[in-house]
Amino acid sequence: MKGSFVWIVLAILVIAGIGWMWYGASKPLTGEVMADLGREHVPLGTKVNYNSNPPTSGNHYADWVKKGVYSAVKEDGYLIHSLEHGYIIISYNCEVHPQSFNLIPQALAHTGEDEATGSAESTPSATISGGDWDLPECKELVAKLAGVYKKKGEDRLIVVPRPALDARIALTAWTRIDKLDDFDEERIIKFIDAFRNQGPEKTKE
Repeated sequence: MKGSFVWIVLAILVIAGIGWMWYGASKPLTGEVMADLGREHVPLGTKVNYNSNPPTSGNHYADWVKKGVYSAVKEDGYLIHSLEHGYIIISYNCEVHPQSFNLIPQALAHTGEDEATGSAESTPSATISGGDWDLPECKELVAKLAGVYKKKGEDRLIVVPRPALDARIALTAWTRIDKLDDFDEERIIKFIDAFRNQGPEKTKE
């Protein structure tokens, strides 16, 4: 009798475990899936059409942007290569119309970048200044995003401004995008946990 009871308990535990695994696997992942546009290298300055803003795949440059919290705009050609390496890119827009922000050459302004590739550093980029980008609300948003960057260990994470973005925040991984109207730490962390280091090219950085 005792042996039968043990087997019944074990059977219940096995069934419960299978049910839990099925539930976890069946939960929908965050964000929207985008079609894979390939990952060929193209020369600097090549015009490429993408299927989302920000893009999540497609032809890109041979170099990439490394982890960091940036105040300067970075070209998609570099950022897509970062996605290929499994990076998560957190883009943000402080609600500035294209004609109302000023671009300051990076050589003339301190940008506060964490890290960049050699190519990214040598390629002209610009820090955004003026309008809503200088308001306390924007600085608070950047501070919150930087906090998530630190909280998640800084590995394969990029925080970068994107003036052309049609949302407050966009989260991108390879072929995956999620757009937020406002800061949502739980949602951002969920995206990072689901897709970081899931790019098609496995690298050390």
